[in-house]
Amino acid sequence: MDLKLQAKQTQVLSQRMIQSAEILQMTSQELNTYINDLALENPVIDLSEAVWDGRQRESIEQQQWLTSFNEENYYLYQRQNNDDDYDFKTSWNIDTDQGETLQDYLWSQLVTEDFTEKEKEILRFMLESLDSKGYLTESTEDIARCLSADTKTVERLLYRLQQLDPAGVCARSLEECLKLQLERQQMLTPLMESLIDSCLELVAKNQIPAIARKLRLTAEQAAGFCQIVKSLNPKPGVSFSNRDKLRYIIPDVTIVKFKDHFDILLNESMYPGIQVNSYYRQMSKNPDSPELKEYLDGKIRQAEWIKQCISQRSKTLMDVSKAILERQEAFFTYGPSHLIPLRMEDVAQALEIHESTVSRAASKKYLQCSWGVYPMTFFFSREVHSRGTAPGSQSMTASGVKEALRAVIDGEDKKKPLSDRLLSEKLAERGISISRRTVAKYREEEGIPDASGRKEYI
Repeated sequence: MDLKLQAKQTQVLSQRMIQSAEILQMTSQELNTYINDLALENPVIDLSEAVWDGRQRESIEQQQWLTSFNEENYYLYQRQNNDDDYDFKTSWNIDTDQGETLQDYLWSQLVTEDFTEKEKEILRFMLESLDSKGYLTESTEDIARCLSADTKTVERLLYRLQQLDPAGVCARSLEECLKLQLERQQMLTPLMESLIDSCLELVAKNQIPAIARKLRLTAEQAAGFCQIVKSLNPKPGVSFSNRDKLRYIIPDVTIVKFKDHFDILLNESMYPGIQVNSYYRQMSKNPDSPELKEYLDGKIRQAEWIKQCISQRSKTLMDVSKAILERQEAFFTYGPSHLIPLRMEDVAQALEIHESTVSRAASKKYLQCSWGVYPMTFFFSREVHSRGTAPGSQSMTASGVKEALRAVIDGEDKKKPLSDRLLSEKLAERGISISRRTVAKYREEEGIPDASGRKEYI
């Protein structure tokens, strides 16, 4: 057995370093939960009410920016500054119970009608059985069996529900949903029924010649009928609130554009501040026993370390946001079409931090600006292409290429749409050299059909 000593360097992360990295990666909501849970297990921590940065250094410019939005946003802003009982978090994360659900809307159309208690029970059961698209997920036989009711009664009440708005609601299938809408418009002819019953897949693929052959129509007639079907709403319930799935994005960073400069605001109001309780701090200096001193000193060190980590998180998030703003200023000034390639490595080198630190700072965070709310990772876009070969040529991101692709498709002859190969050639004429496969990839990512799916026959 050969034994020998070998010197080797290894990097070991302490528990504190791991904790600091985890806090940096947390969103404001996650940090709020973490701090409140920590306060329950650490008695020396006092939670101070978060003070929104705008309350301390409110300026006329910020007021002007807020009033440039609609009156509702300005009203919410005034309430959060003037009403001590107002919950700022509620103004960002709206209670989903305030949204009207599809069930509420349908029931409101029935309240003036005279139903027996049994009929009301059946109606409520069917309304609660609707999925997010507005379709009835239970059969009339199962409903009748479950509620000990007559099947004919259930079918009669279902028919009543199907007469409500929006048209097509309470259907049991896509075909029935479309027929209900056509019936409401007095357009449900035998030919339209045949089209819906046997050709929906062909309609989705825009295969007009195949439909024309199957129904013995001209291409123009088939295209006209397909256009009617495509104008219908296959999901009549999606425009209503869903209390189970509705979520609101709370931005961690807001970049405000003024006439001659930008301001960066961190959303620190989502989590409370941490303070060490003065009573326990004094007790640690004059403890009753060594064990008590050791316990309190440990808890105080933990509180001060977490406080330091949160402060470092804010600083890193602000630094990364400033770096993004400096390099993507054209985006924030002129819009999404001016996004340029940017690597996390570039920001890390500029800030003299590790690339993984930039990644953690941007992870799961959202940035709000005048152009909308974006994931912070959106601003780190790899370079896909450089326009031209001359010095100073402009780089393009994937989103820029997609925008150019959509512009080419919007300008094509819809009766003779361009294939992916021809789209690639058209982009090359604009100085964008990408392959046919890349064109197909970007087209699918944008939800754009292929040439046959885009073709118009009338």
